[in-house]
Amino acid sequence: MKGAIPMTSPGLDSVTVDIIGHNLVAIAEEMGVAMIRAAYSPNIKERRDCTTALLDTSGHSIAQAEHIPIHMGSMIGFIPGVVAQYGEDIHPGDIFISNDPYLGGSTHLPDVTVVAPLHVDGDLVGFAAAVAHHAEFGGSQGRAPDIYSEGLRLPILKIVDRGTLDEGLVRLIQLNTRVPDERLGDIRSQFAAVSLGVRRYTGLLERYGADGVLEATGRWLDKAETQAWAALRELPRGRVQFEDRMDSDGAGTENIPIRVAIDIDAEGIHFDFTGTGAQVAGQINTARAAVEASVYYTVKTILDPTLPANAGFYRIVDITIPHGSILDSAEPAPVLQRSDVCQRAVDAMLGAFSSILPERIPAASNGSISAFTFNGYDALRQRPFAYTEVIAGGAGALPTTNGQDAVQTHVTNTANTPIESVEQNFPLRITKYALRDGSGGAGQRRGGVGIIRELKTLNDGIRLTVKGDRVATGPWGLQGGGAGQPLAFVLDPDSDHSRSFTRADNGTVLAAETTVLAMTAGGGGFGSPPDTDSVPAADEREGDDVQ
Repeated sequence: MKGAIPMTSPGLDSVTVDIIGHNLVAIAEEMGVAMIRAAYSPNIKERRDCTTALLDTSGHSIAQAEHIPIHMGSMIGFIPGVVAQYGEDIHPGDIFISNDPYLGGSTHLPDVTVVAPLHVDGDLVGFAAAVAHHAEFGGSQGRAPDIYSEGLRLPILKIVDRGTLDEGLVRLIQLNTRVPDERLGDIRSQFAAVSLGVRRYTGLLERYGADGVLEATGRWLDKAETQAWAALRELPRGRVQFEDRMDSDGAGTENIPIRVAIDIDAEGIHFDFTGTGAQVAGQINTARAAVEASVYYTVKTILDPTLPANAGFYRIVDITIPHGSILDSAEPAPVLQRSDVCQRAVDAMLGAFSSILPERIPAASNGSISAFTFNGYDALRQRPFAYTEVIAGGAGALPTTNGQDAVQTHVTNTANTPIESVEQNFPLRITKYALRDGSGGAGQRRGGVGIIRELKTLNDGIRLTVKGDRVATGPWGLQGGGAGQPLAFVLDPDSDHSRSFTRADNGTVLAAETTVLAMTAGGGGFGSPPDTDSVPAADEREGDDVQ
């Protein structure tokens, strides 16, 4: 790996290597706890929409906390950019910031990445990183035709120089966001996380010595690679393929193909997304790094879930994504809702693997990162507000068990915002929160059920934005299992003016006492239901046989 932490001769025993490796993971985990405890907004403090990690100077993960897989895409390109741009001007006490997906600093603008350098005897060896999804970061409150409309773009910038905060940059950020105190509070929580990571890493150096930590780190990455090769040898050789589709981009393009061919051979695993649809006018385009993170998540899931969460196992993976496609969009395509395409890419990869690993692969899960966002002015508290909620859904059924109910799946891993927190902070009242009974696909093993979450606005002028796919077609089943019920958003569901709400309606201003109902998708079922001949899956596009 170019730019990786250098290897040394194997002078440590394997137990010490594991101890140091797990210490690195513990540092990343503690960084996450610190950020969550210090955060200002419910989006981070309650929903935990954040991730922390230690990485080398090439942006390869050394240790990632058990948070959100897609956030690794916010670090893959950012750190090489920091090294290239700042060179010798990277010092202890520095902190860098960015959120621009086209510069590698994020996968969409609300995900702000902050990193602090790790030094050993004056030499730069890596970074402590913290990614946080900010509930509001400027930009349009509705549909946006390009990334310029989606929010404030931060290139790779040094925000703290050897311990001194750039107050001018902070003022610029606050001036261009609607909830400036919340933004500053959340950014400070990220500073706290990466600063703690640097201190803990320094303590590890003091305990085991610089040579020992560097050697153990290299061997910790090697261990993940060795473990991945061992798991790969158990897979059949050949090519598998699958195609899934996005319902709509919300701007007039529908039925968008996500196509993958996976080649498994002695050289590793190659993922080729050639044939995937071109980038679109809507906000579901994706920067390449987000898809790479989704591929690595899938590989870990398929090969061996016990693989250490580091870049060692990335070495067996090769990825081809056509530039200008919806999975590797060209600037200035909008990317705000990119995570739904990443979820669909995971569905496609799992669909391909299902033809050779039928005992491991679940039916399709809810299939998007379903969410609604409310922005506006809080008349009671006399302040602007921004509230984002990612709503869980049903997981796909497995051959031996029903799908889990009401869970986040695949590249996301957030909690919900408690009802009390919503009502104490925003001009909203939650009127219903329940399982969506019957939403899982039928089968010998049923799909998990989704969630019903219903809110009412308490004053005028609140703007609504939604995201999520699997609206036209529910998540597919496997081996004759039925489809899960699709996602739906509805305004005033029990009234004579009830109507559905989709991406195309984003930016609509709601009156006071408007009810907003979200019903998330259930997972697909597995196997034909008992006492029936067959229940067709939602999608007849099955994985090809191994060639």
